[in-house]
This record gives sequence, C-alpha cells and structure tokens, in this order.
Amino acid sequence: MRAAAVIIAATLVLTSPVRAGCNFSDVADAVKQSVSATLTCKSVCKEEVSCAGAIWLVAVLTGIAAEGGQGKVDTFCAQAQGKLDQIASTANTVFGNALAQKYFGDMSDQLAAVASAAEVVKCACETQHSNVASQDSVGVCLMDALCAMQEWVGFEACNCSPPPPKAANCAATNLACGKWNNPDPVCQGSGSNPIFSWYPDGQTQAHYNPYYDDYRNWTSVTTTPEGTLITQTPSPSNKCGQTLYCFCPAPMKPVFTKVNWVGHDLNPYILSCACPDKTHAGPMMPNGISSCLCDNTNEPAIMSGLAPFGMCPPAACPAGQVRLGGVGECVTPCADASQGMGFDGSCCNPAQMSTCGTCCPPSTVPDPKSGTCVPRPQPPK
Repeated sequence: MRAAAVIIAATLVLTSPVRAGCNFSDVADAVKQSVSATLTCKSVCKEEVSCAGAIWLVAVLTGIAAEGGQGKVDTFCAQAQGKLDQIASTANTVFGNALAQKYFGDMSDQLAAVASAAEVVKCACETQHSNVASQDSVGVCLMDALCAMQEWVGFEACNCSPPPPKAANCAATNLACGKWNNPDPVCQGSGSNPIFSWYPDGQTQAHYNPYYDDYRNWTSVTTTPEGTLITQTPSPSNKCGQTLYCFCPAPMKPVFTKVNWVGHDLNPYILSCACPDKTHAGPMMPNGISSCLCDNTNEPAIMSGLAPFGMCPPAACPAGQVRLGGVGECVTPCADASQGMGFDGSCCNPAQMSTCGTCCPPSTVPDPKSGTCVPRPQPPK
C-alpha cells in the first residue's frame, strides 16, 4: 500500500498538481522555452570557443539576476545588439559600471575569439531565461512532488528551502561512460552534475524498493510532444538536496548507459541525450546537452521541424553552381537566362520542357497529358 502511494506521489504526470504551487501549464511553457534555447544555440555551439563563451555568459547573467534582479537581465537581453564593443557599452548602461565590472570584467577577454558576439548573447539570454522558467515552474512541481513523497514514505515533512533545481550535464558524450572504468570525472560522478539512475529506464517509481530507494536519489522520465524531461530528485531522506533536470528535445533520445565502476557491486546508469541518426555530437551547449552536427556537412542539424530538405540537407554547391530541387546534383545554371533547366541539368526553350522537367529532343514535343516527350506532328503532305 505504501509503495503504491509513493509511486503516485513521485510520478511527474501532466494531469493535476500535487499542491497549490504546482502549475503544469507553466511546466509546458518551460519545456517549450528549453526547445527554443536549444535551437538558438545550435549554430553558436558548432564551434567550441563560441559555445564556451555562451556558457560563461549564462553564468554571468544568472549572477546578475540574483544580485540586481531579473528585470535588468531582461532589459540587457532586449537591447544587446551589434559588435562586441556595442554589447559591452549596453552592459555598462543597463547594469551600471560597478555591477558590470564585477560580473563581466573585461568582456573582450571572454568573447574576443567568438565569430558573432550578438549570436552568443542571444543564445545565453534564451538559455538563462529558460533556466529561470524551469526553476519557477518545473522546480516548484518537482519540490511539491518530492515533499509529498517524503511524507508518504514516513520521513519528516518538508520544512526547509532546498537550492533551486539545476540543469544537468546530459551531453551525448556521456555514452562513453559505458567503457570499462572510464576515468572521465563525469563518468565517475565527480564532475559537471550528470544524472545517474539505478534503473535502465530511469523510472524509479516503476521499480520502487524501500530497502534501497528511500535512501538514494530518484529519477523520473516524462515524454512530451517536444521531447523528454528527465529529473533527478534527492532521496526521501535528503529533503533539502538539489534537484537536477534535463530536457532532450525531439528527435534526440534519452539514453541510460551502465557505468562500469571497478570494485562496485552495483553500478548506476548515466543519462545522455543522444543525437539522432546521421548526426554526431558537437560541443556541449549551455543547457547541458550536446549540439548535433550532420555527418555529411558537419553543420548543425535542423531539428525544428521546419526543414523542407531534411534535418541534414546536402552541402552548399561550389561557387557558380546550384543544386537541383534543393537536394539533387550541383549543376551550372543555363548560360541563356531565357532557357529553362531540366531536372538532369540540361537547358532548353521552355516550350520544349515537359511537365516532368525533361528537355524534349528537337524531333519531339512535350505531351501535357502524359508529361513525356512524343514525336513531333508532321505537317500534312
């Protein structure tokens, strides 16, 4: 009976709030903002230096929001445009010289090497805003569920203020932790806040065992149309611990990989947001997941659903050429602009072009009914 009650209390379902402070419509908005931040950062995080700059700026904006208020951060994000010197000037104007100097220092030292400072700022601003939304909505619901869980399992009710939830390290490179005794600090649980689960599907509540699970962290996996939300909440005996969360935007998939720790009888599973087929992991973005780069071009994959030529379209054609149909061969445009180009790259008078995109030979004409070329009618003798 108690186990069933714990499962009900701990499961994160988007149906009804656990307590008055839990607003699941806000959770849905936070999830969508996380997707938006991912799409904004994908081009920035193609390069390691730009991605590192964005991560640094997220930390700076988070610190300023805590000391000077989120309103100032929102104003800066709305006004910061142009080149690096213009952005630095905006920071001084909005935050004041003292606050800007305390958190930014010499901005040029941190962002001098990035390709586009404006794009880095946009990525950092959307990520910081997404983190705030997650803490204010997802965080409230997680803590409500956690407190209810603690009460059901018989521990004291929540009577403290735990730290706000934090975005975890869910990089696709965590898949490598499955290698025997991988020395990476992330694999060993001592770096960058990864999410560990004791179950391969990440669902503690589905396998609840009071002998173990009352004293170790709980994980939960919730699927939405936009992707998958994974959380790691403190054990019921650690009511004031910090919650970690990660959002894997579709078509990325959450994968729990068993970590091989030497000398341990029980090894946990580490979470990674795996990149889809035909892509590979790039640098880790500020929201804790990897950018996904296309295998064929090494360009960021288009995962917004607005990709008429696919998630990984072909590479750009050489100068002076165009790609037929957006995904066909690269061909040289017709020298005579009045001519039409067939799907095979041939050029002809538009009157000789069939509806199927073929240049009909001189002895034939296009047949509008069949879309093919038919023998040219002979004049009467």
